[in-house]
Amino acid sequence: MIKYTGFIRQVRFYSESSYYIVAVVECEEEEHWFTLNGYMSQFNDYDKYCFYGDWQIHPKYGKQFKMERYEVVLSDDKEEIVKYLSSPLFKGVGKVLAGHIVDTLGKDCLQKIIDDKHCLDQVKSMTELKRETIYQVLSSQNFDQEVTAFFMGHGISLKNLGLIQAKYKDKTLEVLQNNPYQLIEDIDGIGFKTADELALKIGGSPEDPHRIKAAIIYSIKQIGFSTGSTYVSLGEIKKMMNQLIFQIDDQFEKYLDELIEEEKVILEDNRYYYYEMYQAEKLIASFIQQILHIPDDIYDQNEVDQFIENKEKQYGIQYAKKQKEAINHFLKYPFMILTGGPGTGKTTIVKLILDVYHQLYPQEKIGLVAPTGRASKRLSELTGLEACTIHRELKWDLHSNTFAMDHSHPLDYDVLIVDEFSMVDCLLLSKLLDASNKIHKLLFIGDYHQLPSVAPGNVLKDLIQLDLHVIELDEIFRQSKDSGIIQLAHSIIHNQLLDLSLFENYSDIHFFKSTNYDMVKNVTTIVKKAIKEGYDIYDIQVLAPMYQGVAGIDALNDALQEVFNPANENQLEYKVGRRIFRVGDKILQLKNRPEDDVYNGDIGILIDICKKDNMEYLEDTLIVDYDGRIVMYTSKDFYTITLAYCMSIHKSQGSEFKIVIMSVLNDYSIMLKRNLLYTALTRAKQSLFILGDPQAFIRGIQYDYDERRKTSLIQQFQNNQTLNLYDFMDDDHTK
Repeated sequence: MIKYTGFIRQVRFYSESSYYIVAVVECEEEEHWFTLNGYMSQFNDYDKYCFYGDWQIHPKYGKQFKMERYEVVLSDDKEEIVKYLSSPLFKGVGKVLAGHIVDTLGKDCLQKIIDDKHCLDQVKSMTELKRETIYQVLSSQNFDQEVTAFFMGHGISLKNLGLIQAKYKDKTLEVLQNNPYQLIEDIDGIGFKTADELALKIGGSPEDPHRIKAAIIYSIKQIGFSTGSTYVSLGEIKKMMNQLIFQIDDQFEKYLDELIEEEKVILEDNRYYYYEMYQAEKLIASFIQQILHIPDDIYDQNEVDQFIENKEKQYGIQYAKKQKEAINHFLKYPFMILTGGPGTGKTTIVKLILDVYHQLYPQEKIGLVAPTGRASKRLSELTGLEACTIHRELKWDLHSNTFAMDHSHPLDYDVLIVDEFSMVDCLLLSKLLDASNKIHKLLFIGDYHQLPSVAPGNVLKDLIQLDLHVIELDEIFRQSKDSGIIQLAHSIIHNQLLDLSLFENYSDIHFFKSTNYDMVKNVTTIVKKAIKEGYDIYDIQVLAPMYQGVAGIDALNDALQEVFNPANENQLEYKVGRRIFRVGDKILQLKNRPEDDVYNGDIGILIDICKKDNMEYLEDTLIVDYDGRIVMYTSKDFYTITLAYCMSIHKSQGSEFKIVIMSVLNDYSIMLKRNLLYTALTRAKQSLFILGDPQAFIRGIQYDYDERRKTSLIQQFQNNQTLNLYDFMDDDHTK
């Protein structure tokens, strides 16, 4: 292993998420400059480093020094120490004070300060604030070096070091050395395999109880999130355990029993839950049971009928019997579900419900929420009232994964309406209801034929099966009967679709046979024609079920970027891995970002690319505009965005587009299911293009909902019916 001492003079690339760096180093020994690559958690222009590694030939960039580890060299040269202590790292410490420090404490002053900060008290002009500043900088760098050395010394990748240090700070080494499996519970993005690799590399035992218990809990969670289930079976746990640790020893049952005793795992009727999911289902069942016992409202039916009649005259429409029934259900009962397919008037009737309610109860506060940013925006446009995402309403904190609004800090509403409810998962709903103890009227709106939530639970379908004041709108309105999109959706709902040729005469729906190798060409041809006809980047949305392959989301995004936003010499662009971002690109947010009020599935436009200048921008920065919300991304966030010209059907849920182009191929057969295809085609408002194999489409819509999704909300609700109402009734639930 070769050793070089020197200073970092230029950083060509740095990732804050992985700590990977490519830098130019000024070498002290040989008085030359060279390019280095490796991992550094912190660096600056003022520290002197000792780099250990070897030379390698990069296939693209040529000869580079591959660093295996590094150390900060504490200088013993007075001039260098003064220059270092008077650098911007030490705010408020100039050359004069730096000189006093070296003169008073000697050339080994830096190590003396690390060992005892109070040695600075004897330095002329030293203040308490400056003493603490100097010590904090030196000690943090020293601690950071210890943690980095710990990782490097055990051959552990620094990929997740940033996440770990951000969570545990000065407790990092303690956690890593005592129980690395704690990382699974505490850090989003670190699973069992990552924690297990770390634990075993630092000498952990395969029979460590922490390891077996972590594997059990991880198995229960992983099965739940991969299948959408809220509980799992013993056989499923054992199967997953075998995949994780290759063998289950005789201690498995013992550790599982211990987890049950510790209430980290809940066992009920041969169903195994992790604690939080069990509590979520219990809370939902209790809350719904509780709100159903609120007395029905009494109102003047004649006044309501007259109001509806006036609205009919005002808008020149006739409300259907089921729509009027929905209004009266909402006014009378404390809880209601409104469901129905496209074209059945859900949108129209929600606006009327709110108008009638405001007429009767003008002082009541109504909260409007939806699971995604685009869905909440549509709800605002529909009602004329402010709506927001559930996460924003509950004041979710990303880093701690907690909600500021809860049972002790409830939402200040009398009525709560949740739109696009099919997307709401069990855990999120439990958090919303936990903060809803002031609410006396609850309305869920959703289409249960769409995809269920990505996370565990099937809440809308479960509650509909309980038949708790459910109104299903099923009449297609006259203005929608000429829509092939709506007719196709209802053919799927009623399981009547056998032949796509029945829809050839509709002007808004188009089928084109296409192979996977022709998909990119055919999609771009349709998009180019739509652009010529005046449609813009927001009007047109391409949907596909999978990311990989010649017809996958990634390939389609690459091709569509060249159509919508081709490269030119005057345009800024930035490469992140295989992706190229250009100013003007359509961007998809992949993770919730509550601090900026931007959420998973939101679509924006990349408006600027700012290179690091060490003044205004300390890192390379991408700036995206989400309908007026400006969000800045640095290297640690780049993985949370992607191009949005083509997106997955799951990501599109809750949104609508004038033109939807969806690819349906035999290559996707494992993913093609009725609710997936139904969700995709109902995103289209004006025109729908289906490209691929018509028989693959027919087979997909004949493949019913995923039966692997197991939930017990219905059983929990039925169990609660045996409880005494006054065991959980809250005085706040009275009008």
